[in-house]
Order: sequence, then C-alpha cells, then structure tokens
Amino acid sequence: DATGGRAAPEPILAAIAAYERAAAAAPDDLEARWKWLRALHFAGDFTTLADAERRAAFDRGCALAEQTLAELARRAGGASRLDELAPAEAARLLSVQRIDAGAVARVHFWAAIHWGAWSQQAGLLGAVREGVGARLLRYTTLAIALDGSLEDGGPYRLLGRLHATLPRVPFLTGWVDRDRAIPLIERARALAPAHPGNRLLLALTLLDLAPSRRAEAVGLLREVAGLEPRAEERVEDLALRAEARERLRALGVEEG
Repeated sequence: DATGGRAAPEPILAAIAAYERAAAAAPDDLEARWKWLRALHFAGDFTTLADAERRAAFDRGCALAEQTLAELARRAGGASRLDELAPAEAARLLSVQRIDAGAVARVHFWAAIHWGAWSQQAGLLGAVREGVGARLLRYTTLAIALDGSLEDGGPYRLLGRLHATLPRVPFLTGWVDRDRAIPLIERARALAPAHPGNRLLLALTLLDLAPSRRAEAVGLLREVAGLEPRAEERVEDLALRAEARERLRALGVEEG
C-alpha cells in the first residue's frame, strides 16, 4: 500500500532478506545482487521507515555495492576494478570470462544510485571532496557502455543530473560539464519517452540550465503532475507526481 509516494516497509524488508539469502546461496548470481541493491534503495527512498533507518539502507547499499564490485574484479581477472578500466577493456574481460554484461551494468548503475543517495544525505560538496563524484562518473560511464538502456535510460538520466547538479571542484569534479546535462537526459527520454522520471528530470534540468525552454519544462511538469501511476511502479510514480506538483506550485503555475 502506498500513500503520497511512501510505502509500508514490511514487504520491501522481506524482499531484501530474500535477496540476501539468494546471494548467500549463489555468490556469483549478479541478478540477486543488483535486485538486492535495488530493494535497499527502495527502502531508503520510498518507505515510511524512520530517517535513521533509511540512511542505514543507503549505507548498507554502498557497502554491498563495493563488495560486489570488488568480487567482480576478481572474477573478471583484471588487475583493476572494471570501472577503473577503459569500458572497451572491461567489456572484453567480461566476454572472455562469460560474465553477463547486462547484469554488470545493472550492478554499476545501482551502485551509483546508492552513492548518489548517500551524497544527498552527506551533502554534495562534502561527498565530492571525498571522491564520490569521480566514483559516480566511473560507474555511470561503464553502465552506459555496457547497457545504457537499462531502467528506461537510467544511466543517461543519472549522468545528466550529475552534470547538472554536482559542484565543479578543480582536481575532483573538473569533468562536470553543464552543457552535457540536457543532451544526456534527452537521450534517456529518447529511449523511454513515456517514463515519468525522464520527463521530470528533463523539466528540472531545463529550468536550471535553459531558461529559454521554460515553456517546454512547464509542459513536462504538467504531464508528470497529471499522470496515472503505473501499477507496478505505483510508489515511485506517486513520488514523481508529487514532486512535479510541488515544482509547479513553486513556479506559480497551474497544474492543468
């Protein structure tokens, strides 16, 4: 059951426990790992858990991600972690070892999602100073190289928002380029035009970086504000709809 973009925590906590058992029974099963990461993120972002418990879910997700990526490096047989290699070399190693590149892309994507959520809790500037920005770049870049279409263009969507929102700090996030933000999110939208997250993030990014496209941004916000939540993504869609409505109110614009 979901109200206002928040769900009761019991079902997702049961799912987390189930994925943990599945991963313990089959340590090389990457599907169990990325679904475990996804479930932890849902617990942290979309449930009525107390704030401390939600932060703990993100902390646990970050730790699980790092453990999984270290294990992947050993399985792939490289001298470095996959995200530290050129994407073509990482893909080659995965092919040689017959490791599912799509599952590896999902692990890196959900790892980036957890570190992004952790950064929001810790503060973006503090996270950047701890090197999280570079980590997010590596994970999203590899996810795009292996399967940028996953989660309806999720890696493009995430990398676009990183370029739009991360502070640009010399020697730490010098790679941040505001000019790349909109094209990346437009790429995600091209892959999945109906996805409400793609429409919302494009709208927010246009408002932040392209004032001349304000009318387009408002139109996208109105689309998301009026959406009927998808049955299988009800909680997430309710949260997106609420955010779109809040942004329209802040702009002084009617929903319809």
